Amino acid sequence: MHIPKLCVALAIVAVTDSRVAAVEMVRPFEVLERSRRAGIEMEKRMKREAAERQQREKEQEAKRKREEAEQRKREKEQKAEADAQRKQDAAAAKAAPRAGSSSTKNTPSQVKTGEPAPTAAPTQPTTGGPAPSEPTN
Repeated sequence: MHIPKLCVALAIVAVTDSRVAAVEMVRPFEVLERSRRAGIEMEKRMKREAAERQQREKEQEAKRKREEAEQRKREKEQKAEADAQRKQDAAAAKAAPRAGSSSTKNTPSQVKTGEPAPTAAPTQPTTGGPAPSEPTN
């Protein structure tokens, strides 16, 4: 009983497979044409994807270079500011000891011309007498 069912099943499979194989045997050029078109489409897609990838890489490289240039510019500006601040601090440090002694203090015009610094006039007489502005009793 199992043998007849098995034979019927094998016959159905054989007939179905032979029809499918027969269809392909009848139209082999259509199969080749479909395969060729699929290959062409795949090549086009691969070229398009490669071009898009290259474009993205170029954009990323340009962005990276632009950011590096901006970073260098910022660093250069910071260095210039630090140098200016350092020079300003050094000038202030040199000027601070000069401000303490009035006899060595020179005006900018005197420094350029080489004239000696003026001496400061005493505000009070050095004698033990009363100051001229004070009344005497």
